[in-house]
Amino acid sequence: MSSAPAALLELEAACATVMRDWAGALLTASREAEADITAMSGDGLVRTTEALAALARRVEALQARCAAGIAERSRGLDDDDLARKHGFASPERLIAQTTGGRYSDAARLVAVGQATSHRASFTGEALPPRHPHVAAALDAGTLGVAAAEVIRRFLDRLPAAVAHGDVDAAEQLLVDRAPAVGVDGLTRLITQLEAHLDPDGVKPREDELRARRGLSIWQDAAGMINLKGAFDPANGAPIKLAVEALVGAELHRARDAKRGFGEHAGGEGAGGAGDPLFVEERTIGQMNADALADIARLSLSSTSAPPALRGAIVVARVDVDSLVSGRGHASIDGVDQPVSAATARELAETAGVAPLLMRGGSEPLDLGRAARLFSAAQKIALVERDGGCAWPACRRPPSHAEAHHIAWWGRHEGRTDVSNGIMLCSFHHHRVHDDGWGIRIHDGRSWFIPPVHLDPAQRPRPGNSASDHLIAQLPGPNQFAEDPVAARARGAAA
Repeated sequence: MSSAPAALLELEAACATVMRDWAGALLTASREAEADITAMSGDGLVRTTEALAALARRVEALQARCAAGIAERSRGLDDDDLARKHGFASPERLIAQTTGGRYSDAARLVAVGQATSHRASFTGEALPPRHPHVAAALDAGTLGVAAAEVIRRFLDRLPAAVAHGDVDAAEQLLVDRAPAVGVDGLTRLITQLEAHLDPDGVKPREDELRARRGLSIWQDAAGMINLKGAFDPANGAPIKLAVEALVGAELHRARDAKRGFGEHAGGEGAGGAGDPLFVEERTIGQMNADALADIARLSLSSTSAPPALRGAIVVARVDVDSLVSGRGHASIDGVDQPVSAATARELAETAGVAPLLMRGGSEPLDLGRAARLFSAAQKIALVERDGGCAWPACRRPPSHAEAHHIAWWGRHEGRTDVSNGIMLCSFHHHRVHDDGWGIRIHDGRSWFIPPVHLDPAQRPRPGNSASDHLIAQLPGPNQFAEDPVAARARGAAA
């Protein structure tokens, strides 16, 4: 027979489950925790983690009960105030010190404990908890304190005009869904529930979010341009969709390239698919940053942009000797951090950027960008040939690619001819220059020659053609097996 207090019997059972699952998962004799976990089977480790989570919820529920008790006993005069008796200004301070946690965690324990404890009326009559469904789930070990606090805060801020039956049904729904969707899922569900239960509150909440919008842009000591912003739904939705759509397309391309989607019989993937040299190596964060930069570049060069943008241009100042030799540095107006002469060359062929050539670092010579642009007719011809970015397996369309000189106009005195032009997105333009790729045009198709350090044999790879971009846009056998980012973007666009 168990010797545990009646209130702790469920906790004792949860401890027994952890010990049973832990022992059952071991493939060798038990030693210490880290060694045991290494020795566990995969399924056994998952079962043990689930058992520990159930035990943690039991412990949290008891902590919330104790926290409510401490708060209740800290309401009296100094002699009867439990928190002050122990030298603390509030019960939350006492609990935070006792648990070794943060004040916010202690406040959450108190709030959940009070909302799920039985109450007494003025006449001493016992009343049910303020949120009975949350209380029952907390005691049953199916709801953790974090989820309980999310539900409590939502229920407590509902206006009194909401019918009691609707509030009760909403509480039950959230409690039932919490184990499946987690805290993040609860937050999204509550957003929809709140709009349904309190439609008159949607506009005030929207106005509050709009008032909190803001964007800060600054350059840090390392030279990085930092952005920190928060946007209300109406202003943030197009930003979110545009970035997700571009990144989703890149993730599709990377997935198809990894598995060799559309490979030809001869083993060469269309546009580099399946070739390890063209596997996507950027993180999602880097892809997000590149997508936002693409959007900004496109806005600066678009004829349909607002007048203020059409008149804006990024000026890169570079000494002509540095530009020709490739040594030295350049500066970008409005940015403190210098850039290399190689980057200045790349900027010279980028939409919305004008390299201001200088002699001796001060005397302006020429706005070379305007004089060395490919014409609109030449760009059309290049798009007809390359389809968009010509880098193997890249699927960025013409709107996100620019015409660049294969033989640089500065170092190699390259001509602004279609035969010396190629369409490249900004990211892959950097790859070509930074890694030292060679490019050749043969029989109306671009060929990319890797540097020796990437491929000692320097085997040429075929670049994209217009047909490759067209094939990539057609629905394939896996058109419904979309990654989540692209699927959300497609749904939002619809």
